[in-house]
Amino acid sequence: MLLFAVMLAGSTPLDRCLNSGEAAAGVTSAMSACFVADYKRADAQLNLAYRATMRRLSRSRQAALRTSQRAWIAERDRACPIDDAPGAGTVETLNHPGCLTEESERRTAWLRGYR
Repeated sequence: MLLFAVMLAGSTPLDRCLNSGEAAAGVTSAMSACFVADYKRADAQLNLAYRATMRRLSRSRQAALRTSQRAWIAERDRACPIDDAPGAGTVETLNHPGCLTEESERRTAWLRGYR
């Protein structure tokens, strides 16, 4: 039992969500809800990092970062298209928010290092 608690403590919120309830049983809608919640977490972290970075920059550097962020959003959307073609399947409800999370986490790390 202690080993399980240690393993669970080291897991991510996404892992914990996917390993509980209907998601653990493989119900796609429940799994999708886990991926969407994880994306919302990553997006909130991204927004915090962006605001913190903007606060420490001069006005001209803020303008440059704002332009960069807008360009990044367009790049993220191109990198994470929604495949709604016939036959794409329900896996897309997992792939799309998963991609958005990955891109957001990368950008958050970049923002935290921005000088």
